[in-house]
Amino acid sequence: MLGLKREKAVVGLDIGSYAIKALELEIKKKGKQNAYEVTKVGYEPLPHDAIVEGTIIDSAAVVETIKALFEKNKITNKDVVISISGNSVIIKRIALPAMESEELAESIIWEAKHNIPYPYEETNVDYAILKPPPGTEGKNLEILLVAVKKDKVAAYSNVIHQTRKNLEAIEVDAFALHNALEINYPEDFQDKTVALINIGANITTIIICEKGTPQLFRDLSIGGYYFTENLRKDLNVSYEEAESMLKGAPPKNVQAVEVEAALGMNVKGLVEEVEKTFTFFEAEDKKEKKIEQIYLCGGLANLKNIAGTFEAKFKTKTILFDPFRNVYYNERKLNPQYYQEMATYFGVVTGLATRKKEK
Repeated sequence: MLGLKREKAVVGLDIGSYAIKALELEIKKKGKQNAYEVTKVGYEPLPHDAIVEGTIIDSAAVVETIKALFEKNKITNKDVVISISGNSVIIKRIALPAMESEELAESIIWEAKHNIPYPYEETNVDYAILKPPPGTEGKNLEILLVAVKKDKVAAYSNVIHQTRKNLEAIEVDAFALHNALEINYPEDFQDKTVALINIGANITTIIICEKGTPQLFRDLSIGGYYFTENLRKDLNVSYEEAESMLKGAPPKNVQAVEVEAALGMNVKGLVEEVEKTFTFFEAEDKKEKKIEQIYLCGGLANLKNIAGTFEAKFKTKTILFDPFRNVYYNERKLNPQYYQEMATYFGVVTGLATRKKEK
């Protein structure tokens, strides 16, 4: 052969607290841009408490769920990319003077030791330069500093190895969401200040991008399980009944108006936590900043009227994030349920699946 490099697709694998999602994309060139088509997709619920707040509690259950997910959906590609989130993941945006790469690496280590609330030796540290050096001395480099506890990386790596899959990379949920946003809403991504909020089972991830540059990432310890537990207590129902109500099932022994009021209080609590993040961002650097568009994804994004609540609170257009907006999905070959009813669950995994493996 001519020895030209070929790019091979990977399987994005979003190991959430409630379910595991898998997605494989065929990546093609369309002019100077990449075009994406879904080739494999799947969703498999996890046993309750197999993963709690991003920590793997029952690794055997996670392994078996991944195996079942691949088998049921006939996914043969063994090269996977996963992501992690939660309080074991630290993302900080820092500024450093322009310097040589070796000196920069030393400065990053120093910054990590002083900005991470864990011993440096217990973490894996990486960084990305957000803006290229402007070419003039004295200008700062904008850098994202990322640190993840080594024991968390090991736990997730181990379950992948036990499934006999090849772990190509580990990302952070927030970065995967950033990728999915850039691909599907390029016009807003490049021209506006936007927020994407992924409301998961245990964790809500918020990313804010300003004209294509990530400005803030934050994980909140609030999600579907928090809502379910509150409903269980407030309405005096079983966990299973509370979970069904959260999914929209009509209540049996509770007035619908009571359920609506309880849900409203929980949504209000979530919105108040998000507001703290927005306020911090808009007050940062004492600059005039305004979020111009809000996207919601994750399981709780499907709650009735939640987008309207966000829009009313922040007076900002709020829509459900569509991870397949610029990704071709052939409903004649694939189960259309994923595209028509479950799209909001696939924000993180779409960003993961856009990675490529060199062959």
